[in-house]
Formats: sequence, structure tokens, C-alpha cells
Amino acid sequence: MNNFARGVTSILGALFLASSASAANFYVETVPAPISRVAPEVAQALATHHFKVVLHLDILKRIEAKEKVLHLPDLNRGKFTDVQAFVFCNPIFFSRLLNSHWKSASVCPLDLTVYGKDGSTTIVYPERTAYTQNTPANETAKQIDTAVVSALKSIPGAK
Repeated sequence: MNNFARGVTSILGALFLASSASAANFYVETVPAPISRVAPEVAQALATHHFKVVLHLDILKRIEAKEKVLHLPDLNRGKFTDVQAFVFCNPIFFSRLLNSHWKSASVCPLDLTVYGKDGSTTIVYPERTAYTQNTPANETAKQIDTAVVSALKSIPGAK
């Protein structure tokens, strides 16, 4: 194999590994219920697991209201009925991140997005360990991810 072919193979391999890794960095939970029922349950589950929701936005509705002004010709091709964002925090986890690797504290506050479509709700949480690998904060990020996933699994109808 010549140097050019080896280089292309290396680049393609790196791209494949990067795309594979990024897919594994999201926890996805689908609940067979409308978002109007699931969104309050997300907030409750997070609170029960010691997270404080500091911001809850109905992203799709806000952007749809400004769609023409923002010149968004292809907004919502997926025909979602609603898309909401939750921003939440746990001060103890934040403190531990700050103290172990101050740059890693930037993964807080935490966030997740809730998508409604066809009477079903999908929750997507970007796992924090994707950001803290090879840092002293990775152990705390693992604990955060475990706590958030546990909260999401406690939602009625979750698996």
C-alpha cells in the first residue's frame, strides 16, 4: 500500500472511530407517552435524584414563533410536535468537578433535550464522560452520568 492509500485509510479509520464514539456518548430513552405528560415527569425524576432544574425551555415553540424573521425555510423537517430543553444542576457534582479539574466544571450545568412525535417522547442526554476523558474529573462525570441515567430510567414507561 502506498503512502497516499495508507493516509486515506488512516483518515477514514479515524473518522469511523470518531463517529462511533460520538454515537455512544448519548443516552437515549423513549417513553410511549406524549411529551405533555413526560416533560413534567422528567423534571420530577431529576428533582428526586437531587438535581435542580434551573431552566426549562420549549425550544421548538420559541423558534417557530420567529421562523420567518430568522429565515428558517426547513425548520422541523422531522415533524416533531414539540422539542423542549432542560438545564439542571447538582451543586455537589459541580463542586467536585471544579475541584478535580476546573476546566471540566464547564460541563455543568447539565442539559438534556426532550422530543415529542407521534404520541411518543424521546429524551436525549449528552453524557458528560465524553468531555472529561483523560482528566481527573472523569470519575465524577461517570457518577453524574449514572445519576442522570438513573433518574431518566425512573420515569414511568421508561425501560
